[in-house]
Amino acid sequence: MRNGLSGLWRSPFLAPVVCRMRSLFLILTTSWFFAGSALAVEPALKPAANSTVIRSWRHGAWLVQETANFRVYGLPELKAVRSLPGACEALRTQLLETWFSRAGDNWSPKCDVVVHAGLSGYVKALGPGSEQSSGCATIEIEPGRVAKRRIDLRGDASDCFDCALPHELTHVIVAERFTRTRIPRWADEGMAILAETRQKQERRRVAFQRSLASARPYSMTELTTLAEYPASGRLEIFYGQSASLVAYLIERESPAKFLEFLELSTTLPAGQALARVYGVPDWRELELVWRTRMLTPGESAELLAARVNEITAFRTVD
Repeated sequence: MRNGLSGLWRSPFLAPVVCRMRSLFLILTTSWFFAGSALAVEPALKPAANSTVIRSWRHGAWLVQETANFRVYGLPELKAVRSLPGACEALRTQLLETWFSRAGDNWSPKCDVVVHAGLSGYVKALGPGSEQSSGCATIEIEPGRVAKRRIDLRGDASDCFDCALPHELTHVIVAERFTRTRIPRWADEGMAILAETRQKQERRRVAFQRSLASARPYSMTELTTLAEYPASGRLEIFYGQSASLVAYLIERESPAKFLEFLELSTTLPAGQALARVYGVPDWRELELVWRTRMLTPGESAELLAARVNEITAFRTVD
C-alpha cells in the first residue's frame, strides 16, 4: 500500500516470490495447518441473503453475473461459473459472521471476480510474477474506504475455488476494517490461511515442519514487527507461524478481541497492545505456550474448513 493511508495492493495465492509489479505490492499468500481456535461455533451453514443473481449479460466472450455484492466474469463453458455468484455471496456471509459476527452492509463498489480459463489470460491480466499463483486479490484503499475490490482466479487450477477463492476473499473482507491503517502482514496472511481446506493446510504444515529443519522460527516479537516478506528460505515459516498465532489468539478470547488487538497494535508496540487487550503482562510467557501448540491441529480449525468447503463444493456441479 502506498503512502500508508491510500494505494493499491495485490495478494496472489501461492506465488513463490515477493516482488513489485507496476509499482504495486505483489503480496505472497500460502496455506497452512493451524491450531484449534474459536473461529466457528456452529456447524450449520446459513444461506446467503444476497445470493440471487440480479442480472446477467454477455460482455464479449464473458458471461457477467451480478449479485448484491459481486460481479462475476467467466466463460460460459466453465462448469462452475453459473454457481459461482451464489457461492461468493455465501462465502462472504460466512467470513463476515466468522470475523465480525455480522453480515454487514452491501459493498459499494462491488467486488469483481474474474475467472480466467487458463494461465495465459490470467498472467495477461496480472503481469509477470503471477505464473505460479491460482488467485489474486486487488484492493484499492482510500482514506476511510475501499475504492476497489477485485479477485482474479485461474479456472484451470485445482485449488481455484476451494482454496484460492476463500483465501483471497478473506483479504477483501478484512480490508474493510483497516482503511486508515495497514493491517499487519502476519495477521492479514494468517487470517486468510484459516479459510483454506484441511488438505491444503496439512500440506503446508508438512512444508512448515520441513523448513524448521534448516531455519529457526521467528520469535513473536520478530513475527509481529516484520515490515517486509522474508526471503524464500523462511516463507513457509512465516506463513506457518502467522496462521498459528492468529488461531491461538482467537482461541484465547474471540475474533472481536483479536481485531481489537490488531487495531491497537497499529498505534502501540504489539507487547503493550497484547497486555491491554488480553491481560497478559509478559509477552514471553504467552509465547512459550504458543510455541508448544504451533503444530497442533484442533476441532475448531477443522470445523471452519468444513464450513467453507460446504460452500465451495459447488465446483463439482454441472
